[in-house]
Amino acid sequence: MLLSEINKKWNTYKEQYGLDSGVQIEEIRLDAAKGVDASFDFTELFSDQYILHLNPEIHLYRSEYIDYILWHEFTHLYDFLTQPFAYNVMRKIYLYLNTYSEYHASRRALGRILQDIDLERFDPEKQIIPAAFKDISLRDLISDTLYKAELSRYYYRVHKTQQAFHIYLRYVMYLMGYASHFKNAENIIRFCLEDLEEDLDVYLTLYQLMRDKDFFKILPHIDDIYKKAGLTFESSAD
Repeated sequence: MLLSEINKKWNTYKEQYGLDSGVQIEEIRLDAAKGVDASFDFTELFSDQYILHLNPEIHLYRSEYIDYILWHEFTHLYDFLTQPFAYNVMRKIYLYLNTYSEYHASRRALGRILQDIDLERFDPEKQIIPAAFKDISLRDLISDTLYKAELSRYYYRVHKTQQAFHIYLRYVMYLMGYASHFKNAENIIRFCLEDLEEDLDVYLTLYQLMRDKDFFKILPHIDDIYKKAGLTFESSAD
């Protein structure tokens, strides 16, 4: 994709969500990590470098799916530009972007797809959404994300590393973001948490805080989750 095309979509995103910012994506690089569709490097964002890293095969993706992944990454940039914490508190920003922002990005990415659907006839059990090369159902999106959460949870339990827990928690954020579009969101999340053998009260409270955008309670709550796992969230920026 051309940089001008990316920025046209970014400007549409900013208009859609009322983001008053002159920031433009200054460069695209086809060097996203293996298995990653797109990403921003937070260390580059801290240096005011707005570089979008894309999968080298993105030109093969379906246009609807490209919008889906761009809306996910645009939300990370949106959250970075609007985050409510002082820029010199790097640890808080990293924690915010790697937890709440993953929930938020997943919610808005799926919302980008659903906005083109006739919601009066919307059936979440049957609804088909685009993926990179083929359609999938919303049920499959939730099921596949839960399966990846299960695998990463198992890996964490074996290796007990912070990185493993971080990856696991990211999938939980994805699940909450996707499920937030359903009328019975809390029931779906409850089912997933029970499958993952997680503390329902702790994680349902986290979902409620994120849903209500109660930012100054979100981070202490996530801190407690890390501490209960015997970990502390650290970043390379500390």
